[in-house]
Amino acid sequence: MSKSNGKSVFGQIETERLLLEPIGMPYQEFVFNHFSDPVVTRFMVDEEPLTDMEGAAELIEFYTSPKEPRHNRWVLVTKSDSTPIGTCGYHKWNGKDNIAEIGYDLSPAYWGKGYMTEALKSATEVGFESMKLNRIQAFVDVNNIKSVSLAKRLGFTREGTVRDKHLFRGKYYDHYMFSLLRREWK
Repeated sequence: MSKSNGKSVFGQIETERLLLEPIGMPYQEFVFNHFSDPVVTRFMVDEEPLTDMEGAAELIEFYTSPKEPRHNRWVLVTKSDSTPIGTCGYHKWNGKDNIAEIGYDLSPAYWGKGYMTEALKSATEVGFESMKLNRIQAFVDVNNIKSVSLAKRLGFTREGTVRDKHLFRGKYYDHYMFSLLRREWK
């Protein structure tokens, strides 16, 4: 991991078709448009969708100015035309137990094209190699069939259901808990 622009302990990652860029203010408009899109945020029941540019700035600030580097976010940018298409990153990094939670989202126009698989393979490598994680976990809304399929394709094991994990707009939502251990990776 490297310090990039003084804003993140996680540097840029390059894949075959993508650059995973540390999130920052140059992406404020994308962050607002992306996280205010009801299709993108349909299964994000832990936070309200963004409603203004100030909210996008606050989200970016959260990721770029942590008191401790316990989370990060990359913006997925296509190498072919420099279009930001989604994000992924780690949350709740527990250095004592070598565990972190991974999260991801993609603009609908890019679904089903393998971009998130490509991004998460590299993010997983950073998790196990640079962050020295032993366990990467993901919580996926039980109704998010595409994300459930992606986690399984990447080798994650579904460990069970976390019932009523999030209360959002007066309703509780169940999530599957997935994990990938270092010894299972690759």
